[in-house]
Amino acid sequence: MINFPSKLTDTNFRQHLLRLLILCLTFIPLFVHAALLIRISEGKDEHVQIELKTTDAEPICTGRNGQVFNPALGMRRLSDSTYIQPLNSEATDGAQYLKAARMGGGIYMYLPFFFPARECKEPIYELEAKHILWAGKWHADKIRLSLVEAKGKAIFFTNEPAPTLQGSSYFDAAIPEPTLTKLQIAFQKISTFYRDTFNFNLQNELGIVTAIVRNKGNYSGYGGDSLNIIRMSYDNPTPAQVLKLDEILPSTFAHELAHKLQTDGLHNRPLARFIVEGQADFLKIIVLFNSGLINENAAKNLIRKAASECEKFSDARTLHEKFAQNSYEFREPYDCGMLYYFVAYYSSGLQASDFMAAFRIAMLNENSYGGKENELCLLIESTCHNERLLGVLGNSAYLTQQILWLESVLQNNPLPKLNREN
Repeated sequence: MINFPSKLTDTNFRQHLLRLLILCLTFIPLFVHAALLIRISEGKDEHVQIELKTTDAEPICTGRNGQVFNPALGMRRLSDSTYIQPLNSEATDGAQYLKAARMGGGIYMYLPFFFPARECKEPIYELEAKHILWAGKWHADKIRLSLVEAKGKAIFFTNEPAPTLQGSSYFDAAIPEPTLTKLQIAFQKISTFYRDTFNFNLQNELGIVTAIVRNKGNYSGYGGDSLNIIRMSYDNPTPAQVLKLDEILPSTFAHELAHKLQTDGLHNRPLARFIVEGQADFLKIIVLFNSGLINENAAKNLIRKAASECEKFSDARTLHEKFAQNSYEFREPYDCGMLYYFVAYYSSGLQASDFMAAFRIAMLNENSYGGKENELCLLIESTCHNERLLGVLGNSAYLTQQILWLESVLQNNPLPKLNREN
């Protein structure tokens, strides 16, 4: 309430009138369009259907280009309020995430791709399906999400009458039963090791999708990503490869879970991709070996394979030069990164528990992780004076020397063995 004085002059009357006007204006909405409801469901012929509604009679919002969504999505507009998005599971160079893709009998979507134009205020997403995976839980029939909740997140949903679900996990019905059982056991061993050794709880709002993908891409391969849903898929496998999913995908699972121990700050560092993927591939080997899924000889052979692939990528340039030119191979950060961190471990002289303690701190992007940063160089610091690690980052001649050294070390030394309490 505004209390006016008993006697008003022209001046103070204008002042109080101005205060009243300002107070009234605070209750006038600062936007034109009403809240937008974005309803997403499975459409026909391998499409996602997107229907738009407003909470009142206001017209549907559009951006300055007259579009509601980014034209690069490749949507087809059926009417002012109805769109369809084709499903595409093909992995393309340079694409960070799939947009909307068929995964087994369900659909995986990266929601930020479907954020509407900035002019659309307070958008609400409504997902409709029989089974919806969100925040580490399964939801039935319908779920609503705000723009804030959807930021940086993926969602998975399926209308299968009886999908293969285990906790917050989805497994493609096309995975043969014996292979599926072994795959589930392997995932459980990996999850248990992460929980007991690194105090990481897989059930903390995390979902898992494992699928066989058939598409028109002229390739066969496997991979995944690590968001609020860990997605793992094998694209266009042969029948023989399908039967070996239990040998292949646990490696992907261990790698993607490793990313959950990292912080976003790592992506701002020089050679960020080398650090991020190298750490994850290093930890993958440690986890597979320590959880009992592979023996020491098999683990060492995986390290040797990575070193061999890394050597194939090398030339007269240093790794810093390649990254500055953005001209490195896709697998280079993985294979050469794994090599780097095993050289870091064996050249450190530390016990496995002490090295892993420093490594875990470095994964959090902390500059101080034990007092030997210039020797451990776990974040590839510019002050690093570890000649072996500098050699891994060097040209082909220097890299080959370190690969030969690591081979001699592997022949005569055990892999890091961790206790669950570390």
